[in-house]
Amino acid sequence: MRTALVTGTAASRRDLPAEAFARVRSQQAVERALTPSDCAGAVAFLASDDAATMTGQTLCPDGGLVLL
Repeated sequence: MRTALVTGTAASRRDLPAEAFARVRSQQAVERALTPSDCAGAVAFLASDDAATMTGQTLCPDGGLVLL
């Protein structure tokens, strides 16, 4: 089994029109564009020995988009 990291819409994303990007951002619990550093802690955790027993899980640092 593998563990995955699924991120929200990052500020660096350029394939969405500005209006669509603003609409997605307004639907997140954290109403700001996410940055790559917002995901850095999750990536560091998954790369560490602390995550050795995590299998088949999905971490979603998405600013709360999944909640809404």
